[in-house]
Amino acid sequence: ASGSVESEGIHYHDKFEVKYGSFMVGPAYRLSDNFSLYALAGVGTVKATFKEHSTQDGDSFSNKISSRKTGFAWGAGVQMNPLENIVVDVGYEGSNISSTKINGFNVGVGYRF
Repeated sequence: ASGSVESEGIHYHDKFEVKYGSFMVGPAYRLSDNFSLYALAGVGTVKATFKEHSTQDGDSFSNKISSRKTGFAWGAGVQMNPLENIVVDVGYEGSNISSTKINGFNVGVGYRF
């Protein structure tokens, strides 16, 4: 998210950015030729950055605050093969990094060769 404000010769701009990534491994269980279930566990990392910049009467001020934390991550899902070399993946991923909880659903389509 970002924003700008300009009032009475003062220009202020800020930006807040969050990046998340994970590395997980785990087992898969094939239910049939077309369906598999999987579970994942590993590490997740989140980086939050806040930047601000202001100018007034030709003077400039900038500030940047950044924090990175790593914690446990997990996931589970189902992988389907609707056509011979096409893979559809639907899963859930969650993590608990310090006091920050991150979770969401993932959907992917791939080609197996």
